[in-house]
This record gives sequence, structure tokens and C-alpha cells, in this order.
Amino acid sequence: MTPDESIAGLPCNLCGGVCVSVLSQRSRSGDPLRTVACRQCGLVWSDPRPHDTRRFYAQDYRLAYKRTHVPRARHVLRAGRVALSRLEKIRPCLQGRMRILDVGSGGGEFAYLLKSLGHEVHGVEPNNGYAAYAATQYGLHVTQGFIGDIDLPPAGYDLITIWHVLEHTDDPGAVLRQLHRALRRGGLLVVEVPNVEAACQSPHNTFHEAHLYNFNAATLSWLAARADLQPCVSEHSADGGNLIAIFRSVNDAATPMPVGLTQRNHERVANRVGAHRPLRYWLSAHPYRRAAGRLARMATEWMQTREPRGARERLDALYASNVQPAASAAHAKKHALWLWVAGAYAAALLLEWLLLDRMLPTGAWGERQALALYLALQSAMVAGVVWVTNMPRTMPQIARLAAWAAPMFALPIFC
Repeated sequence: MTPDESIAGLPCNLCGGVCVSVLSQRSRSGDPLRTVACRQCGLVWSDPRPHDTRRFYAQDYRLAYKRTHVPRARHVLRAGRVALSRLEKIRPCLQGRMRILDVGSGGGEFAYLLKSLGHEVHGVEPNNGYAAYAATQYGLHVTQGFIGDIDLPPAGYDLITIWHVLEHTDDPGAVLRQLHRALRRGGLLVVEVPNVEAACQSPHNTFHEAHLYNFNAATLSWLAARADLQPCVSEHSADGGNLIAIFRSVNDAATPMPVGLTQRNHERVANRVGAHRPLRYWLSAHPYRRAAGRLARMATEWMQTREPRGARERLDALYASNVQPAASAAHAKKHALWLWVAGAYAAALLLEWLLLDRMLPTGAWGERQALALYLALQSAMVAGVVWVTNMPRTMPQIARLAAWAAPMFALPIFC
């Protein structure tokens, strides 16, 4: 055994290995917390367990991190905005009226958003106060308890979401197998977890007691494959802090993990965590962007929570002003593109008038030169539309843009 190797008290949840490297000895609170990485596959976990998991999540977790047994107004508003962002991530998965399970439903904000869109939604939440709050405030069907203890109907759901929950579980592999059984064949599982390779948080905050496991893209996909879940989407959040993956329920997804690849994954994780040092972090834009975002969020929440409102009323107002059906959203994008093209046309005409009629002597430019200037300005403006709107990206968008832009270029010929 080399000096950086150790033996884990808990075997790896992915490959069963016990030979590990120690990544950290402290949590973000400064208390002792031994965090290890499996040398065979790169999965990261707390060894030994830092607390009595059941008591912690049923009673203490929300109090420790939110300082309350039930959500306050600012928590509702914040969770409502998070729910909206999550809706955008799964919009392509929502087809017709679906039967959905939200694992770790918290105060119920995301489940309530799905319910307001017409879906049949069930929630699971281990915390006593938050589970009761979601059921009382929003009329949700929420089962209080740990997901591993709940008898889910076989093939009972079209879609299951588990947002920032898997890292809190004692046995994430067993949870994924349980959720696979609860999905109909072809059903989808949406998983979001923190990314252990992230560099957007302070190095001192990478590991803490609430996260029993830490994943990168490889270990998450391998763990899901062992549960007969086939990856459809796997991507990082904009700042690299989170992983989101969408898996499809199949019966033959399990594949052996290549030994060389898994060992390289351990090296990758250990190197990324080891390279995330305080100096590099403070020389990056992450701490200042996070601080500015936090201040802006606090100011917004203070302004929007001064008026006394019930939680349901607050969410109804937030969702009504931000949620559009898919067809309406597509129509709005078409309308916005048309407005951008019209604005580009007007801007090009204004620039041409300023250059030819106001800034240059009369008759200095001939008709051909004026036409060339006009076409150059129009081309520049249309290119600006493409850059600003991030469109077109599909053939219908290209055809639509061409149809709207063509009359601009042709207009001088007929004038």
C-alpha cells in the first residue's frame, strides 16, 4: 500500500472496492470529516458516516441549513424560482398529462408547479415539517419518509425527478434500482447532483456532512447503468457546479466498467480536487460573481416579501408571470425574431440616412455606392440579429429569417 492509500470502513457503493485515497479530513464547518475516493472507480464518499442519517434528515437537516422547521416567505420565493429553472431543464420530457414522482420534494414548490401544469404529481420528503407544509399549503400528495422505505408501485410513473437528493442517501445504487422499478418501460428519470470536480465554490466548502456521496459524470452514469438506466442527457450547469442527467428505463443498460477507464477516473477526480486551491479560486471570477448574485437575490427577495401573502398565493403569482405553455413560448420566440428583424431594418435605414444625407456632401456617392452601403448595413444588422438572439439554429428558423430579411435587401431594387 502506497502512502496515499487507505482502507475504507464502508465499501464503494459502485464497485465494492475498499482501497481508497483520502481527499479531505475536514468539512466546510471545520469539523472532522474524512472524505475518500475509490481507487478503482473514483466514487467519493464520507467514511465513516458523519451522523445518524435518519434522525438528521427527518428532524435536523432543515433546521441546520434553513434555521426553520417550515419554509419562510423568502425560502418559498427562492424555491419557486429554482422550480422554474428546473421546469426549463425538463420541458422536452413533459409530453401530455404524466404521472410524476418528485423525490425529495422539500416544501413542495416544484411539485406544485408540475401540478399547476396539469400533471398528476406525488412527492416523497423525509423531513417532517416540510412534508406536512407541502401537503397543507398546496394540497399535494406527499409521503413523509425515506425513499428507500417507501413501497412504490411497479412501473407506476412516467417521469421521476430527484433533484439534489441522491448525494444524501445511504445507498444511492439501491435508490436508483428502486426508481428504475417504479418507472414504466421507457419512462424517464431526471437526476441532478453537485459535481465533485466543480471549482465554482471555495475549496473549503467542497465537502460537508450533508453530502454522504459525491459524483462526477462518469460515476453517476456508471451507477445508473448498473440500475438498468440508459443515459439520454448528461450535462453540467453553467458554472460547472452541478451535474444534470436524464436516464431512460430499459432492461439491458448494465455494462461492465472498463478497469483502465475507472482507474483513470480516480486519477481525474483526485487531481481536480487537489488542484482546486484557495489562491486559484480567489483569482477566478467565481467568488465575486457568487457574492454579487447573492446580494442581488437578497435585495430582490426583501422587496418581494414585504407584502404579506400566503405561500400558495405567492407561488401562483410567480408561476403565472413566468410559465408559458410550449406552443405559446414557441410563438413568442417567432414574434421576438420578427421584431428583431424589423428593428435591424429600421436601424440600417437610419444609419444609411445619417451617412449619406447628413454626414457626406450631397452627391458624393453614386447610386451603386449607396446600394452597396445599404446592403452592407443590412447584412451587418442581420448578422447582429443572429448573434444576439442565438437564432437561427434549425431549418425552420433559417427559412423564417430568410423570408423576413429578403424584402429588406430587395427593397432598393424597386425604389
